[in-house]
Amino acid sequence: MHNFQFYSPTRFIFGKGEENRVGTYAKSCGATKALVLHYGTNQAFETTLMEQVFASLKEAGVEYVDFTGIKPNPTAERADEGKAVVLAEGIDFLIPVGGGSVIDTAKYIAVAAYHDGDTFDDFYLHKRPVERAMPVGCVATIIGTGSEGSFSSVVTRDGLKRSLNDDKIRPVFSILNPELSYTLPPFQTASGAVDIMAHAHERYFTLNPDNYLTDNLCEAVFRTVIKYLPLALKCPTDYNARAQLLWASVLAHNDSCGVGRVVDGTVHGIQSEIGGRYDTAHGAGVACVTPAWMKYVYKADMRRFQRYFNVVWGLEADPYDPESMILKGIEMQKEFYRSVGIPVHYAEIGVVKEDIPALVSTVRRGPEGKAGNFMKLDDEDLIKIYDLME
Repeated sequence: MHNFQFYSPTRFIFGKGEENRVGTYAKSCGATKALVLHYGTNQAFETTLMEQVFASLKEAGVEYVDFTGIKPNPTAERADEGKAVVLAEGIDFLIPVGGGSVIDTAKYIAVAAYHDGDTFDDFYLHKRPVERAMPVGCVATIIGTGSEGSFSSVVTRDGLKRSLNDDKIRPVFSILNPELSYTLPPFQTASGAVDIMAHAHERYFTLNPDNYLTDNLCEAVFRTVIKYLPLALKCPTDYNARAQLLWASVLAHNDSCGVGRVVDGTVHGIQSEIGGRYDTAHGAGVACVTPAWMKYVYKADMRRFQRYFNVVWGLEADPYDPESMILKGIEMQKEFYRSVGIPVHYAEIGVVKEDIPALVSTVRRGPEGKAGNFMKLDDEDLIKIYDLME
């Protein structure tokens, strides 16, 4: 286990009806005037929820300004408009109500509010460190992104999708009521659950040994998704299934599973370029990339993959032909994705073959010019991974 620092200041408030106390929680964090961010779909569920949020803020004596129009794969342009509202209205607290897109937009604004320059260029392209951020307290309604507890924010500008990772943008509190996810469409529920697995995958597949505790944490996250996602899809109001998935989402991405390990973000790196160009659903993108990445890199440490498919998927290793077990496991994982309605081929998410060289050219890389840690990957390797997604 490597040296590490773990900082998770977020107060997680889990359970039924807690969204009705958001004003109290915001007030306790010093809020006097909040920017409340949400999608603004005018759907009955969102309208009712926002009425509850606004009533709670009013009761607590917290003024608020409503900010809508946030879409999946959020843009820096809309976030910059939010910054302008913050400065014009004297906002001192941010309350995103929604999923990762809304929370990530709030995190962007949290940094932008104290920065006179180009927020995307300076912080999301990692040209300078974050010095200060406005507090964010969120009400999560979508399971999967993990942004409700993470130090990450992902936004897109001009087709370029990039992330900021900094502890200063972790929410000060996150309200997690599984009931708020009951009305999610099946595809969105499944897409989010696939993303939970992807967050744990990038921490699990590491070359450094002696990670017994976090190996088991990751494996518990995987098994939780495999068990409870089908139950949540079968009965959308299954509170326990939703609760298990919601907490798995937090653990997979607040770095509880990643301490002392070398993380490999290649799958998310490839998906970011796809999402930035084609505006695809995030979970669908990682579902396409993950099995292809596995098939390309498994020989870097076959024992790691054997353990994964044994402990998580229940396959027995063949001592005379270990690769057959791994390849069978990869196909089993792809079939699981298909069974919950998630695509596994790049054409299904709109990727055009002729675009692949351009998509590969902008994948984020380390100092040595290669992507990944489990296996170092150059452009040729990344193109071959796309070939396995075909």
